[in-house]
Amino acid sequence: MRTYTIDQLEEGDIAAINSRLLDLELQAGLEGVYWLPVPKDMLTPLQTEHFEQCGPYCLALEVGPNAVHMELLVRGMGRISCGCLSFAAPSLRDHMIAYLEDLLRDLGIKF
Repeated sequence: MRTYTIDQLEEGDIAAINSRLLDLELQAGLEGVYWLPVPKDMLTPLQTEHFEQCGPYCLALEVGPNAVHMELLVRGMGRISCGCLSFAAPSLRDHMIAYLEDLLRDLGIKF
């Protein structure tokens, strides 16, 4: 799996990240797992075509005891398996990494 990881985070940092993600209502139903929504304007043509059946599209973020791991696989919340599920294109990958890093900066977390 392709992932982007930020590690060596402190316990207080992890608590702040979990709190913010819960406030944003991004929880996935498993403790420490969240769905980061993919902007519609960054979907592939196939994902746009499949949006009604397969969307919305998200990336999974796992918050562990001292790290966050963002999977770079675009998942559809409407279907588990479809040809529209794919790894993030470079522009989406860069956007989502910036989103995560901005979230950490907003929380005052140094990484």
